[in-house]
Amino acid sequence: MSTPTSPGWYDDPESPEQLRYFDGIVWTAHTTPRTSPSAASSTIGRAVPPAAPAHEPWSAPGYGQQPSQSPWSAPPMGGSGVAWQSRGDVLPDGAVLAEWWRRLIARIVDWVIVGVITAVLSWTFLQSLVDTFDAYVAETVRTSGQGTPPDTAALMDALASAALPISLISLAVTVLYETVFLVWKSATPGKLVFGTTVRRVERPGGISLVDALKRQVLTVLANVLAIIPVIGLLGSFLSLIDPAWLLWDPKRQALHDKVADTVVVLRRP
Repeated sequence: MSTPTSPGWYDDPESPEQLRYFDGIVWTAHTTPRTSPSAASSTIGRAVPPAAPAHEPWSAPGYGQQPSQSPWSAPPMGGSGVAWQSRGDVLPDGAVLAEWWRRLIARIVDWVIVGVITAVLSWTFLQSLVDTFDAYVAETVRTSGQGTPPDTAALMDALASAALPISLISLAVTVLYETVFLVWKSATPGKLVFGTTVRRVERPGGISLVDALKRQVLTVLANVLAIIPVIGLLGSFLSLIDPAWLLWDPKRQALHDKVADTVVVLRRP
């Protein structure tokens, strides 16, 4: 069998009875049985569930009646009940939760893109920041032999005046960038590159505008707190704990995922 060229679920080269996820570079350890919810909605083909061992209590229906549903049959939407019970990274419908490292690298890609856009839109304010700092350094050098240091308070005020609009522009770009791509593609460019997509916890498919905006609530809150004196550290803490939450969460949800009731999963073909 030839190696796939894009991320997705494909026939497992090691076992014809299951599918294996290819991340675009190598075959991963993520597998799922070849099951089908129905002939009409199946996307991976029909498969006969494995026969239950004869000594198991469910292998022989009582009083000659066939049981209405075998515990080996797939739950709604084609997922595998057996896989969900044995693996915490697979949702009941067979979707595989994205690994933390994949989400982190995708986020870094998005940060770079947002940073470039922000720099272009706030170039005037960035130039003002540089000019203010250069003037302070020049004044420090000029007065170094006189014992009279330059006015540091004036420098801080000037830097704050230039930094505030840059922060607001960055926040606006971030919210717009995330919202547009999540509603349009169910993923940001960084997520698309690394084969992940955002969906609701209880169902596959795209997310709504409201869901996309909910995912930005903590980002906005953290940025607002960061510019308020005294409690600015709280905003910094929130910015750190939000993505770190997925490291120990059973559904690999960051805090912003919990607010919007979303998860990030590996993209299906």
